Amino acid sequence: MNTTTLCDRLVQCIPLLLLLSSSSWANGTDAMLPSGWREVVFHGHTRYQKTAACWQATAHGSASGLVRERSVSLQDRPWLHWQWRAAQLPTWPDRDERQKDGDDFLARVYVIHKGFFPWQTRAINYVWSRQQPLGRDWPNPFASQAHMVVVQGPGGAGQWHAFSRNVARDFQRYFQLSVNKVQAVAIMTDTDNTGASARACYRLPRFSRDR
Repeated sequence: MNTTTLCDRLVQCIPLLLLLSSSSWANGTDAMLPSGWREVVFHGHTRYQKTAACWQATAHGSASGLVRERSVSLQDRPWLHWQWRAAQLPTWPDRDERQKDGDDFLARVYVIHKGFFPWQTRAINYVWSRQQPLGRDWPNPFASQAHMVVVQGPGGAGQWHAFSRNVARDFQRYFQLSVNKVQAVAIMTDTDNTGASARACYRLPRFSRDR
């Protein structure tokens, strides 16, 4: 199964993401990725590379993400924590990031809840927006089962930004779903729709009991 023939980007594949066979993942790169994480490629490779301080993602018109599949109880650990940083902001073309041809982000973190049926799967995308203010949200233009949430608005280059989100509350807020578990978390820097170049560094997401 080739994921690129099924969809153009990660959010379109969310209902399939946890059902894919190993042949759907990028081959030969796992040894260079964080332990327990895999790369899913949709349009070229966003390069993920370990530095002294973080995992650096570099995208040149590409869209691939790193995904960790592991069931997490939100009753025990509802809080998701991560950090990201960019030394500089990309030069983006004048396209609305809420539309398909502008749906690229310097940094994003996904949390994925797998439903009993594939079409019941839902995901929240926490994004670094280039256009929208903190707190703005909208359905993803490619797939309504994914919801975009701005956790960082335009600007902010040159420093680390730390985030803590109560994932259970967010699924209730954005999907009106009572979710006890999530099955995967992902990161992605993508520029395939806009053709831009972007680089961001991630300190990988982790779940905890407390904020």
